[in-house]
Amino acid sequence: MPSTTTLDAPRIRRRDLQKDQTRLDLALAALELADAHGLTAVRVPQIAEAVGVSPRTFNNYFGSKEAAIVWPSSLRGARLVTNLTSRRQAEPLADALVAAVVGLYGEADMDGLPNGWLRRFRALVTREPALQGEYLKVAAAGEIALAGAIAARTGAPVGELESQVVAAMVAGAERAAVLYWARQKRPRVPLVDAVRQAVSMAVRVTVNNDSTD
Repeated sequence: MPSTTTLDAPRIRRRDLQKDQTRLDLALAALELADAHGLTAVRVPQIAEAVGVSPRTFNNYFGSKEAAIVWPSSLRGARLVTNLTSRRQAEPLADALVAAVVGLYGEADMDGLPNGWLRRFRALVTREPALQGEYLKVAAAGEIALAGAIAARTGAPVGELESQVVAAMVAGAERAAVLYWARQKRPRVPLVDAVRQAVSMAVRVTVNNDSTD
């Protein structure tokens, strides 16, 4: 007779997938409504209604509409860590970091996010100061995760300062590239090339390219 664990595992996986989809649906609906009507005009019941769930369900997933809108950006942080940890260990850290960040800018949708989500999200954060604090919290968590991946790759102790500095420089370089590119009326290069150049600048300063540790 199959064990209880064997019988329950598929059910648990399906339930987790449903929860992940509901969380993403709420986040995308919150962005859509805030983009169309302004953040202050949007209420939690409107977001819940757009997805076909109750406000109580919304509150089970998010503590605020701001948290809902910002949540998908945490997927990018997780993808960045995955990109880095999947690189060959023998590859120099600087090269691996550049490739990991550039890998976020492919043509295909990322983690189920619709085309144009990143552009719309960043524009909304710029227009709505109330989102910026929540975004900074997610960005900080992403930097901590990246620092952990860097430490693991180099064999450094978790929480070691150098890994945190490198992670902060990489994240800051990416943000600087996006802002620089967005301000150009007629960008001379694609966004991905601007990001590659900026992150390369940062890692040249903070990482020894000759090291494979």
